[in-house]
Order: sequence, then C-alpha cells, then structure tokens
Amino acid sequence: MGSYSPRHLKQQPNALNKMGRRGIAFAAAGAVVVPVVGMESASAAPGGGFVQAGAVKQAGAVKAVKASPARPAGPTVYWGSRGSAVKVVQQRVGGLVVDGIFGPRTDARVRGYQSSHGLVVDGIVGPRTWASLGGYGGTVSRDTTRSTYVSNTSVTSIARSMQGVPYRWGGTTPAGFDCSGFTSYVFARAGKSIPRTASQQAYASRRVSSPQPGDLVFWGYPAYHVAIYLGNGQIIAARRPGTVVSVQNLWGSYYFGRL
Repeated sequence: MGSYSPRHLKQQPNALNKMGRRGIAFAAAGAVVVPVVGMESASAAPGGGFVQAGAVKQAGAVKAVKASPARPAGPTVYWGSRGSAVKVVQQRVGGLVVDGIFGPRTDARVRGYQSSHGLVVDGIVGPRTWASLGGYGGTVSRDTTRSTYVSNTSVTSIARSMQGVPYRWGGTTPAGFDCSGFTSYVFARAGKSIPRTASQQAYASRRVSSPQPGDLVFWGYPAYHVAIYLGNGQIIAARRPGTVVSVQNLWGSYYFGRL
C-alpha cells in the first residue's frame, strides 16, 4: 500500500528547496558577531548573545551609545628618542630639562616613575606608562623647560641635620636610612626628587672631576653605595648596618656625580 500525504501538505513548497542550500550557506556566512566598541574582546550579553557595536539594549529598544573620547596614548619613546612626545614625558615625570632628548637622565626618571607606580620598569614609555602619565596631550608648559635648582648649601645643611639617624636597610625616613634612602630624602627636602637607589642615582647624574659640596659620591659599577660630598675630602652618609648617619673621610675607589 502506497504512502499517503494530505493534499494541503503537498501544495506547501519545501523551504529548503525554495531557498536552496547555497542560499542558506550564504545567509549563515553573512552573520557576523561585532564586538563592543572600545573593548579589547567581545563581552557576553545576558542570555549568551553579544552586544551590538555602539548600542545597548534597554527596555526592549536599542539605543545608540556615544562613547566618551579617551585621551590618546602617545608614540612609544625610549632611550635615543627625540621630539615633542619626549618633551611631554619629561614634563610629566618632572625634575628634568624639557629638551625633547631621551637620554640617561630621562631614562632614570622614567624608570623611577614606573617603579613607584607599579609598572614594568623597562624605561620604555608605551601604552601603560602613557595611561599612568595621563595620556599624550602633545603640549608642554613653558615654565617646565628648566631643571629644578637645588642649593648645594641646602643639601649639605639638611644632610648634616640628619647626623645620628641609625642605618636601616630600606629606610627612607629619619626613623632610619640606608645609603640611597638618605640621599633621596635629603634632596627631596631640598626641593628636588631623585631616583631611589644608588645605581639609579649614579645613572641619572653627570660625572664630574671637580666636585662641589652637595654633589654625590658613588662606589662601584653599577653603584652599590652613595654619599653626599661635603668638601675637603669629607662625605656624609648612612654607610652600613650598626652605624648612624655621620661625617666621614673619603675612602676606597669612588667617583662624583652631579644632579
């Protein structure tokens, strides 16, 4: 006995035959998931779908969302770079001559900034460092084109006032100093921010052969110890555990640096 199909079903065209397999494949290929604008990856929406770019669904209707403009990151700059982007970096980190030349002092300041702000300390100003600096504005204030002046007399007098403070590993306050914690504290009190460690301070300074009171004295390459020069062959430093900040005579093999 043959199969029977009702007449009204025989008259209904098969959807697959009408559209064709190629039509279905083409329609499927045309379905594209668009990620949300401004995000690095698409975000899952309620129900497992994706939010359409530039829009959000509210109360059954789709409303356009205007993204707030973000301050753009500047071009990646590092040691050897020159130009306006370097000037912006020098202005933002502070304590530098804003000359647009990414040299050793700028590198040291950038590394110090990265260290104090929880960034990768590589001396490269890329997207993350730019974001921390507030983005690239492309402008430089006129009053920041000169380096901070620090009186040598202020440095030496402040240093002398710290005599008797005990040595403390990692110390950066009058409760206790290590060698570079002492020098960075004294310079900060005198009005100039300098890098934290002895090696960074040596890296940021300019070597001099005719030292003046208030210059820094370093030992080692890279530097492992630093002191403040007082003149006449004397220094003041937090030298080692078990001692206090005191005036000492120069010793060993050393060199001078000026910030």
